[in-house]
Amino acid sequence: MEHGKSVTAGILLLAGAVAVSSAFAYSEIADEAGQQGNGFVGLGVGSVPDYEGSDTNKGTIAPFGRYNWASGRYISLGGTANAESAARLELNVLTKDTGWELGPVLQYRMERNDVDNNRVDRMRDVDAATEAGAFLGWKADRVSLSTTYVTDVSDEHSGDVWYLNGNYSIPVDEHFTLALGAHMTWANDDYMETYFGVDGNNAARSGFPTYKAGSGFKDTGLSLIGNYKFNQTWGLAGAINYTRMLNDAEDSPLVKQAGDENQYKALVAVTYSF
Repeated sequence: MEHGKSVTAGILLLAGAVAVSSAFAYSEIADEAGQQGNGFVGLGVGSVPDYEGSDTNKGTIAPFGRYNWASGRYISLGGTANAESAARLELNVLTKDTGWELGPVLQYRMERNDVDNNRVDRMRDVDAATEAGAFLGWKADRVSLSTTYVTDVSDEHSGDVWYLNGNYSIPVDEHFTLALGAHMTWANDDYMETYFGVDGNNAARSGFPTYKAGSGFKDTGLSLIGNYKFNQTWGLAGAINYTRMLNDAEDSPLVKQAGDENQYKALVAVTYSF
């Protein structure tokens, strides 16, 4: 029976990762809601930036979830905490007695096309990208820290992205848990040029000046995550996220002239635990 549950949960998570092409989810919610029992799945509605650095938001549907094995290993479908729209599937291969988490990551970054801003919309579309990498995490009591590295394996942006995340969990009562999160993201030249650079062709299309974006920390921010359990099965989760664009990302015409260095995400979701 246990094997059947794990196979079913894995299929649901993988199907969610494929179906999430127009969505995002928060890995923090997956962590906070998925600590007890075999696991959970969730479905939410959210508001995300129209593109990374945009001054407008769009609505989205967000599937996410997690399955826990008794050993402490787990598989999780979540997403990035910053201003990006990317779905993340990760597998922890270490046992819970170590206090550490380690495993492979598969990430699907959404395309940039058909955006509200007319100048950005006239630029060449950036197709969806598939990224692969690994994560390393550490947990002790209420504190969790993690770092994740991914590289493009689809030859869309050919870049590398490195994430730093931290969470502090606050149990309010037996039903309600709050968590405070912090995040920072570094990206290399290839990623930055794809999403924040303006070459001659795109300058002619959009009217932006040419701009070359180099590697560096591209954003940092904070999250507030809440998880309320009505009972052992059903719950309600939510998250509010603020990201501040930095360095060459902040100075890009896509942000400085057409967008906003201040980025916001919000999500409200129903969760089902099993």
